[in-house]
Amino acid sequence: MPNHTRRRTMLLWILVLSSLARAQDAGTYTVGVAKVDVTPSYPIRLNGFGGRREESGGVSQRIYARALAISHADNPPIVLVAVDSLGIRLSMVDEVARRLREQFEIPREQVAITFTHSHCTPKVNGASDNIFSQPIPQPHQEHIDRYTRELTDKLEAAAVAAIKSREPAKLAWGVGKVGFAMNRRTKGGPVDHDLPMLVVRDIEDARLRAVYVSYACHCVTLSFNQISGDWAGYAAEMIERTSPGATALVSIGCGSDSNPSSGVTGDKVEVAERQGAEIATVVARLLKTKLRPVTGTPRATLNRIALPLNDPPTKTKLEALAEKGGPAGYNATTQLAKLARGERLLAAIDYPIQTFSFGDSLTLIFLAGEVCADYSLRLKRDLDRERIWLNAYSNDFCSYIPSERLVREGGYGGGAEIPYFALPATLKPGLEQRIVDEVKHQTPKSLHVKASTQGVPPKSPDASLRSLRTHDDLRVKLVAAEPLVVDPVAIDFGPDGRLWVAEMNDYGRGVYEEFEQTGRVRWLRDTDGDRRFGHAETFVEGLRFPTDVKVEPVGVLICDAPDILLAIDKDGDGKAESIEKLYTGFEVRNAQARVNSLRPGLDNWLHGSGGLFGGHITNVKSGERHDLLNGTAENSLICLIHSTSTLRCSSNRPYSEKVLDRFRDRHTFFGTLLTDPST
Repeated sequence: MPNHTRRRTMLLWILVLSSLARAQDAGTYTVGVAKVDVTPSYPIRLNGFGGRREESGGVSQRIYARALAISHADNPPIVLVAVDSLGIRLSMVDEVARRLREQFEIPREQVAITFTHSHCTPKVNGASDNIFSQPIPQPHQEHIDRYTRELTDKLEAAAVAAIKSREPAKLAWGVGKVGFAMNRRTKGGPVDHDLPMLVVRDIEDARLRAVYVSYACHCVTLSFNQISGDWAGYAAEMIERTSPGATALVSIGCGSDSNPSSGVTGDKVEVAERQGAEIATVVARLLKTKLRPVTGTPRATLNRIALPLNDPPTKTKLEALAEKGGPAGYNATTQLAKLARGERLLAAIDYPIQTFSFGDSLTLIFLAGEVCADYSLRLKRDLDRERIWLNAYSNDFCSYIPSERLVREGGYGGGAEIPYFALPATLKPGLEQRIVDEVKHQTPKSLHVKASTQGVPPKSPDASLRSLRTHDDLRVKLVAAEPLVVDPVAIDFGPDGRLWVAEMNDYGRGVYEEFEQTGRVRWLRDTDGDRRFGHAETFVEGLRFPTDVKVEPVGVLICDAPDILLAIDKDGDGKAESIEKLYTGFEVRNAQARVNSLRPGLDNWLHGSGGLFGGHITNVKSGERHDLLNGTAENSLICLIHSTSTLRCSSNRPYSEKVLDRFRDRHTFFGTLLTDPST
């Protein structure tokens, strides 16, 4: 072989192998997992309940920071850390991200930290600083200062360990349901019960390396003065126990207005364990199902938007509040102290919104603060709910984030909680749309859906195929999809291997409405022997609501109430030149319950359903008429015989009275014979 030919051949193989590698890499990542204990070795004030004003009295359950680092090809990894904490501030997250950028050149937007909002975890600086409604004694503050520094270091350590432990892996995800959350403001109010789950499996042996879940519920089952991860900590613990070698990360969804159905139980650890076990049980069940693969290069976006506050009280009003005391009074004293130092009162919350998108397969959304269920439920209507994942309690424990509904209603979670967050005023109306707009801005356009779909857009052909479940002995293969076929309602196979399809493209229009009719019959053909139809042609168009198609030797029968049509291709060009009306008079009052389902019987007759309402049926060629209205015919079965030369009717069919009784009141049938029944 000449050298130049060998070079071209080698180049061809290199290009082919490179293309195969790129295709394989679409769903292959390098993933690192880590777990770092963040339990303090000293007593410390626990955050979340203002009445607990003593330092912690022991450790009921150790708490952790768990991390995932996910990279694709040679790109810097995205890093997700989930920590057992009531909440941390944006300054801590920024500091951890700064350190990671120095060490690994990871962009700021590729680092996210979520917190489980357990109310039995240590307080850190800046997080609900007025929670106790009184000054914190200096010895207590020193422990809070120390833990804030240590937790920052350990968050960094968890992220670094995950980054350094990356190995090839596959990602997949699914969604389960957990039921113990309930709306804590309104009985029967909105709750998001979804439990999204991401799994990391080793690429070589499919070993489970990590499980990540999120549930929208307050972590307040426990309220005693001991350190604990509450139900979220027990969920992680039990997932890890039932999946040896795997690390379990838990985040919290949009659940600021959701509490466990148990309520706050004090020291009833067994209740929190039971709730954690409920999540672990759903995870175990999901792990046995076929999960959706995660594919595509990760893309991170982080923007900060301003959420304006209402005008703060005047100095005189603050002084009056301070005189009254209580949570609002203590908050007023802290605002007055800021004014005395020459500081301006906060006018807006600098609100971070972040997303991690894996191509078009999945987008994780991270919202800061305590976000109510309205946001999750709305975004799952506005976006493709099967490809988004909502997390709240992410990146900054800044305040409650009410929806417009909660702003109007007020109360705790709608503005009454601001003293504990050291805010001078409540959030202005209009914040919900600002947040939703930014989330949509960051989310791939392919995940945006029309309002009428309620967040469930049409699946892609491959996604539809993956959603089908059959017996292990059966396989389902895709043979045709849009644009070759659209709105199919009935099919039939011809003797030449073509697939014939009736398309009801106008479904949803009024049955008596006047419009340009686009219903049609098309045929599809496999042109290259790959067992998929690759070519389609329109055989008949301009139909109204076609409900069936049946291929016969003399032509193609089409049910299009009030008619049954016979369409014939006379010159072999794949289109009908002749359309003959055989029968007419079938009812049209319902677009679905019309004449349909032509099927050959063992008696060599063609049987079909006359629809829900039957009709006054006329044999166009002979003029013979039969009334097939329910309850008016001699019986509910009529047999129409059609040969190449004659048409006649008969109601003398060999059906048992039991069959007749079953269908007489609700179904009308007819039969058609296109060939001699004796042959």
